[in-house]
Amino acid sequence: MSGDKPEALQGLRVVELPCLDPMPFLAAAMAAKSFADFGAEVIKVEPPGAGAQERRLGPFRDGKIDLETGGLHLFLNTNKLGVTLDLEKERARDVLFAMLAQADILLNPNLPALCERIGLSWHSLTERFPKLIAVSLTTFGAESPYRDFRGGDLVATHMSGVGYETPWHQVTDLEKEPPLKLAGRQSDYLTGYTAAAAAMVALFDRKHTGAGQHIDVSQWLAMVSMIRPNLGGSTHESAESPLYKRLSLRVKAGAQWVYPCVDGWVSFNAGTERFWQGWKRAMGNPEWMDAEIFKTTADRAAHVDVIEAAIHDWLSNVTKQEAFQRAQVEHVPCFPVHELREVAENDQYRARSFFVDCEHPAAGTVRMPGAPCRLSSTPWRIRRGAPRLGEHNRKIFGDRLGIDQAELERLAAEEII
Repeated sequence: MSGDKPEALQGLRVVELPCLDPMPFLAAAMAAKSFADFGAEVIKVEPPGAGAQERRLGPFRDGKIDLETGGLHLFLNTNKLGVTLDLEKERARDVLFAMLAQADILLNPNLPALCERIGLSWHSLTERFPKLIAVSLTTFGAESPYRDFRGGDLVATHMSGVGYETPWHQVTDLEKEPPLKLAGRQSDYLTGYTAAAAAMVALFDRKHTGAGQHIDVSQWLAMVSMIRPNLGGSTHESAESPLYKRLSLRVKAGAQWVYPCVDGWVSFNAGTERFWQGWKRAMGNPEWMDAEIFKTTADRAAHVDVIEAAIHDWLSNVTKQEAFQRAQVEHVPCFPVHELREVAENDQYRARSFFVDCEHPAAGTVRMPGAPCRLSSTPWRIRRGAPRLGEHNRKIFGDRLGIDQAELERLAAEEII
């Protein structure tokens, strides 16, 4: 795609380290993908033998585990070069240092204590490579009072407050409806995007100063950034204000955001006067909506339970697609809650060519989500599929770093690479 055009991050060199903790953490892989898919050269370092964590997480075709063909690996590692290094061994770290001498950015998803033990602390790396932008990705931050605590997706989701709020405006029984876990590993991916954005800012700064720096990215605080309005309300509103009280409780305090219908769920918002009138037309102008108790926005807020009962009754005879189409005609915010297959087959995504096919030597043709944004002059594109384990050892260690064939064979025999 657009192979004749330059790429936005062409010439940039990034090194991605593996997460050596047994608990999966995919933030560095997502950050590195953000760079690779816009043209940066990304060298992904993996442990010999087992490879990166996402290789073992699937999903796998026919349920058969294969380190080369898992869906998550194929998506997260497009356009990357792949090498193997056992970073617990000194010789492997020497090889890594030779790579870092040529790199612009390092993405490191390991706890500070582990990094310090094996000589990869950000302090030592930025001192050794003064132009390097060293990015730490951890649950709580490399310089946080919690720096040595393990965390992860679930911990970050709930410590941030995002879990506390999920589901929003749906909880009617606190004892029986606890906070939910977000689907997948959303906080990992958000942390990755946060790290990529921060690293780009550091790159611009380096253009003026000539110096690299350390970027400290906390998964917990990346998730906190998802509830910015709530933080403002909690810190600036009176404890007696309706907003403050609403934010301090999980119990439903307003209209639902998601409603059941014939074949699933649909979400919509009719909170403003214009949306209310549009939804009334979408529902066929029922007489009950003209009642005096629903005349103003404040009136409707006071009688939201009555409104919801009527909406539930109407939706009990309507499919999510029908509700969506009627609302769209009236310009009312509304969307069906799709299952995974429905997302993949969505007409709008198809019209926008959002999903793209990628050819991979082991997996064949793989369809995956495409560009997160479209740049006309320097477009996003997939140049190659995810690397096979150690696929570019010879290219990077031999051709680029000058390690001869005999030494490469010795390093492989000793499981250093």
